[in-house]
Amino acid sequence: MGGRIVLAGKKELFLHDWKIRSGKIPSKVILPLNDCGGAEVVPCVGVGDRVCVGQKIAEPVDCEGVFVHASIAGEVTRIGLLPHPVFGKAPAVEITALKTETVLPEIGGHREGWQHLSAEELTGIFRDCGLTEMTPAPVPLHAKIMKRSGEKNGRIIINACESEPYVASAYALIMSHPMEFLKGIEILRRAWGAENALIVTEDDKLEAADLLKSKIYFLKWPNYRVEVVRSAYPQDMEAPMLEALGLKPAQRSGKAQGAADAIHDAATAYAVYEAVVLQKPLYERVVTVGGECLFEPKNLRLRLGMSLAEALANCRGLLREPGRLLMGGPMRGVETPDREVPVIKGTQAVLALPAETVLRGSEEACIRCGRCLESCPVDLSPAMMTLAAERGLLENAKQYGLTACIECGNCAYVCPSKRPMLRRIREARASVSIPGIPTRKGHRPGKNPFRKGAVLTSIGN
Repeated sequence: MGGRIVLAGKKELFLHDWKIRSGKIPSKVILPLNDCGGAEVVPCVGVGDRVCVGQKIAEPVDCEGVFVHASIAGEVTRIGLLPHPVFGKAPAVEITALKTETVLPEIGGHREGWQHLSAEELTGIFRDCGLTEMTPAPVPLHAKIMKRSGEKNGRIIINACESEPYVASAYALIMSHPMEFLKGIEILRRAWGAENALIVTEDDKLEAADLLKSKIYFLKWPNYRVEVVRSAYPQDMEAPMLEALGLKPAQRSGKAQGAADAIHDAATAYAVYEAVVLQKPLYERVVTVGGECLFEPKNLRLRLGMSLAEALANCRGLLREPGRLLMGGPMRGVETPDREVPVIKGTQAVLALPAETVLRGSEEACIRCGRCLESCPVDLSPAMMTLAAERGLLENAKQYGLTACIECGNCAYVCPSKRPMLRRIREARASVSIPGIPTRKGHRPGKNPFRKGAVLTSIGN
């Protein structure tokens, strides 16, 4: 498997100043009821109710879903179809902040005996605290682990690579909280029943690798290892990362790797530490807010549900109007012109990029140059996939690898004809109900997040 691209990192500021700043408490938040797809989640509060930070505001109907928690203290002002960064509008709860912030009393206090919790108790905490994989395509963490319950896993792998330009939130977490990060990994290892843990990072972040190695040495954890791989995109995705480690895709379900499902994002490990040790539900996360259009780019700890407008204001606003406003990195992030859309669990970055970063020129016909084939990290033919999809030949698109595409965006990046191949692949996948990164035109398949008969129009003010 090849298909790696060396991109300009654009992270010099964050590699030298990795401090995480706390964002201001937002004036209001919009909290989607379900970002994971497939699991029904319903509100357990009503318009006019007052809530405090960390309080449950929505609950899953079955064991697959996770709870949703208030990220600010305030009053519930709307429940209904509200702005969403990838779906356009989605069922959500809006909370308007009160002057005084109140937090559930147990949050922040160390949980007694957390080191001795069973795997079943840990997965219960993950569900109660609303934990998901902290990636653009989040899945409930407890459900991911429970699917392989009873199986022996050799090791877990923590992917700490960040190969997209600008994005440096995981690096900031590791440098700022190395012990908390490692404790989160240890909790995940015990939840999986795995023997070993492997942390993968890139050679442009050697400081993070050295810091983790030193902490592991003093902890005397011989079953932990840090592996440094060459920095190239899309190393932060599962398949290319495994290939960089010398593991072929066929090995991912075998004993050589332990278990493909035991791969977690670095931010997930930190969220696990906060949930289990500090009894803190997932109501905030570290986000890289960057780009040349910002006055002061930062790694910020932001409350979930905060609008992009307020996130940008935490960086002292804009120097100039951005040509692209992205939720995520420039390669596979989702463009979000509506600045009222909220930060969600899978938001790794918010980027305000200048107009000169937008590919210029009009789309032209495919010239069969083969560059997209050469750049594909999973050896597919994006040109044939998109040509088939454009003609409505979705079964043919499947034959060319539509279901196996990892949506990295390499094909669109190298295409000399400026064809929007990633967008068309996502739309084709959505039209045939293949899970992936959702788009505004296609929703990842799943149940309605409201119960049958519920009103889906906005309620309240």
